[in-house]
Amino acid sequence: MPARPYGVYVHFPWCTFRCPYCDFAVTTASPIPGDRYARAVVDELRRRAPGFAPLACSTLYIGGGTPSLWEPEPLARIVAEVRALGLPDRAEVTLEANPESVTAARADAWRRAGVNRLSIGVQSFDAAVLRKLGRRHGPDEAERAVRVAARALPNVSIDLIYGGRQSSPETARADAARAASLPVTHVSAYALTLEGEVLAEEVPFARLAREGKLVFPDDEAVLAQAEALRVELARAGLRRYEVSNFALPGFESRHNLLYWRSESYLGVGAGAVGCLHAAGRATAPAAGPLGAGDPGGTAPEGGALRWSNHRGVAGWLADVDAGRPPTAEEDLVDAAQSRNERLMLALRTTEGLAAALLSPAQAAEAGRLVQAGLASLGRGRLALTPRGLDVHSAVAERLFE
Repeated sequence: MPARPYGVYVHFPWCTFRCPYCDFAVTTASPIPGDRYARAVVDELRRRAPGFAPLACSTLYIGGGTPSLWEPEPLARIVAEVRALGLPDRAEVTLEANPESVTAARADAWRRAGVNRLSIGVQSFDAAVLRKLGRRHGPDEAERAVRVAARALPNVSIDLIYGGRQSSPETARADAARAASLPVTHVSAYALTLEGEVLAEEVPFARLAREGKLVFPDDEAVLAQAEALRVELARAGLRRYEVSNFALPGFESRHNLLYWRSESYLGVGAGAVGCLHAAGRATAPAAGPLGAGDPGGTAPEGGALRWSNHRGVAGWLADVDAGRPPTAEEDLVDAAQSRNERLMLALRTTEGLAAALLSPAQAAEAGRLVQAGLASLGRGRLALTPRGLDVHSAVAERLFE
């Protein structure tokens, strides 16, 4: 039986500025210690990787932050290190980028380093929307970055945000149309959200909205924007394959599909998250996925072990340099929780969930969802309809046990 796959996620936390809606683990400190950070990432990779044997390394995603600020040489070292874990030569290797850091020379250097997919944070092609989002680039700079990247790399994805201030169905439709006119293979389109892992006090938009100083479109208006965007992307052949993701056939994000299919992922770097599922493992690793001194051991039977690293670079580096796992939190996910998570993630995608995995009670509820037009059953799989995908969380929770 083939080994189950896992992906490697490397977090690069540096940005030139922090967007006012961002709750990710980022820092604007300078200068960026790119070489030192790369060495520490390699150290953490080597420490954690034995916990993932005998799974098969299948993708690499370098996110942030703004990892396009990382110099190509340390990037190449990271790619080479993951290749040593068994990452195939033609595997998907993604780098996130901001438009202002994309140049022809850097795009060529990224390709030589082993990157074959670029994800560019465009967010919008509307100047007013970009200003209200606090972005530093303009529409033309975003278009230039996409065209430059596509000349060097075969697979270019862009991110769009709708539901922000100054946005409307018209701006969403125009964003989608301009994206579709460019050499992109994939679009991730997200509604602006103002909550997440960090305290709202640290996210300016969340604080100002709570104080009544900023007003954003209501839920009905946001849904109208999402629909306008989807219609335009579909017209251009970009198929919706997940709640917020659209791709030309064959260009779906392989790394993100690992998450949605509940496969394991090895997260390294400050603020990174990793998860090791018990399913598919032949034996438990002697030291556990957190390396020597791992306090948690292995995933519970039928469940998973999830951990998150220190969000601050200094704390993360101190642990790595001292030979300790840089773990801030660890969560043992039991079998029941794991089943619910698996269901929720699978239903984010249009491929859905194998109906055979449903209990009798879940199958009965699935039938009610089909009757309500929120789900479909076909070829032995349960999948949400477009209307069901729009209310994915509420629908999935109806199937939890």
